[in-house]
Amino acid sequence: MRKIAANYIFPVTATPLKNGIIVIDEKNYIVDIVDTKGQFKEIQNLEFYSGVIVPGFIDVFTLLSFPSFSEKDFEECFRDDFGSALKKSLLLKETTPNTIQRGINQLEAYGTVAVADFFTVNNHAEQKRESKLSFSDINLAESNCSLQIPISNKQLNPNQSILLNRIILEKFKGFTPAVSEMSQYCIGTGSLGTHLKLSVFEELKALQEILPTLAFWELIKWGTINGAKHLQIENEFGSLEIGKKPGLNLLTNLDYSNQKFNAASELKILV
Repeated sequence: MRKIAANYIFPVTATPLKNGIIVIDEKNYIVDIVDTKGQFKEIQNLEFYSGVIVPGFIDVFTLLSFPSFSEKDFEECFRDDFGSALKKSLLLKETTPNTIQRGINQLEAYGTVAVADFFTVNNHAEQKRESKLSFSDINLAESNCSLQIPISNKQLNPNQSILLNRIILEKFKGFTPAVSEMSQYCIGTGSLGTHLKLSVFEELKALQEILPTLAFWELIKWGTINGAKHLQIENEFGSLEIGKKPGLNLLTNLDYSNQKFNAASELKILV
């Protein structure tokens, strides 16, 4: 058993626990979460970290086999129904399997534990099986993308997840998160043609700059439990709860007084 503590434990589905403790077994499943009521005490073999412990991140939108899919291609999908436009664009592009491992490596390195990968040819199943990531495969030759984006003056479906990342919010300036839609927002990166890093954490930091009034507690939900619910894997991922194996990320160099990420904020994978 490992006993891991930090300045704050953020279960995501509950309020942050000051000086909380997480106990995990040898298979990294959570067996206990201890609310110390902020009164930290020394415990034998306890690992203590300065920062905030959150679940592993969920990326609801990757295009691992399409490095040729550029930021311009992505933005062209904003003009019409996003799912239909994306499918049409990808069906016209060739896949590049030899770049897939690089994308997988980046996702793992930046604390992502579960991923939705969109493709048209399933030519990289073995690489996915050998990775540490949990994959939700979406073959656009056989199905559709169910994500929507917050296009100006377009009514959003209240029962459909909303994809957000830096590119989207820079394109649609003036976007303001709606209280009624908070549980719909999910974070997705894209391809190695749209991003230098396939990192949900870097997207959260970028969104904090664009949405400075939003507390990082809310942004973290977008990158964890919301994505897990979208992919229907919330029984294992997306929050810190007994019986789950969500991974543990440590976030440091945060602006606690204002509850914000900043440029110096860093990520360390604990589990």
